[in-house]
Amino acid sequence: MCYLNLFITYTGFKSNQAAQTIPIYSANKANDSANVFADKITRFADKNHHAKIIRDCCDAYLLSLYMPFQFKNLFLYFLVYHLLWEFSMSVSGNNIAAYLNNSFGSYKAIGLEITTSLSFFLYALSAYFFLWFFYKNKKILPAILLILLSIPLVILFRYFLEEIFAPLFLGFRNYNPDVKLAYYLQDNKFFAIPNIAFGFVFYFVQSNRYKEAEKNELIIQNRQAELDYLKSQINPHFLFNNLNTIYALVYHQSDKALFAIEKLADLLRYMLYNKTEKVLVAEEVNYLQSFIALQKLRHENEFPLIANIEIADKKAKIAPLLLIPLVENAFKHGCFKDRTDPLKIDLRATSTTIQFIVCNKKSSAEKDPSSGIGIANLKKRLELLYPNSFKLYIDEDQCHYKTTLNINL
Repeated sequence: MCYLNLFITYTGFKSNQAAQTIPIYSANKANDSANVFADKITRFADKNHHAKIIRDCCDAYLLSLYMPFQFKNLFLYFLVYHLLWEFSMSVSGNNIAAYLNNSFGSYKAIGLEITTSLSFFLYALSAYFFLWFFYKNKKILPAILLILLSIPLVILFRYFLEEIFAPLFLGFRNYNPDVKLAYYLQDNKFFAIPNIAFGFVFYFVQSNRYKEAEKNELIIQNRQAELDYLKSQINPHFLFNNLNTIYALVYHQSDKALFAIEKLADLLRYMLYNKTEKVLVAEEVNYLQSFIALQKLRHENEFPLIANIEIADKKAKIAPLLLIPLVENAFKHGCFKDRTDPLKIDLRATSTTIQFIVCNKKSSAEKDPSSGIGIANLKKRLELLYPNSFKLYIDEDQCHYKTTLNINL
């Protein structure tokens, strides 16, 4: 007969739920990341198979990271640059008042300031656009040629705007009425250099920014892929420990076989279809209860167990499948013949901390050669999910094995 004391208490404390984040990943590095991670899994022989697993994990969160075209930012930064450039030239000549009067002192001055700024902005825009369009594909020559070709086109645009359109419709012009187009081209080509340079600088600043973002998100995606991979290892490890029990029940035509299959289906449903980063602690407790119910069938209800569960905050959350390896390890290597020395499971959860303790009497039977995989994966998942926020203690003597997990949420 099983001695089971299960106490679950809830109180009304509230906790702040962290916002769920969506990883961003660079599509062109998915294969490389998969192979690098597969190389680290040395205990598996089939590298290609496990690299595919990582690629499949990446596909679940894949979001290609391309640098968007920053027209608005380019325009705003250029206006600041253009005004500071003209202001600095006026300061160097001690003509600040003259600059303000020439730029904003009359209708003509304001009109020319607008047309000139617009024309100069086209230099920066052409440099930025062609670099943005070609440079990401390492096609620098077409970008340079098109930038150079844009110089006379911008000059012609300014000539049309200030020497044809503005005099005809707005009543002002920049040059003398008898200015020749050849002279206009010659005089304006030097204005292209600083403004095209601004377009270059703006592009490479933005490019470096997005490369850094890509690097950071690559780290995040690799972390998520490794978490998914480690989580996937729980499934076969768990199945091998329970299918034999169900097989034996079916073989002996036990009326408990359907119950066992139902519980196993509940566990697999939780493991396979729960894709959230965090689950309620109560859901994890339900999973543990289903697991214990299966183990009762496996041990024919003849093991002593004391479980104390205290959840002070109903909204407390934890990463899924973190607690089961400790319980599974206890059932796998524990001895349950002594009713005076029961398996002890203790869980205490608040809005900020979780403490989980499992203590069992050690079995004298020879250990399974695959032992340790569950605990090793648990340690790795904890390092990824709760870096510097958890402590896992393992106390072992000749008779008992005790694990204590403390997590700061």
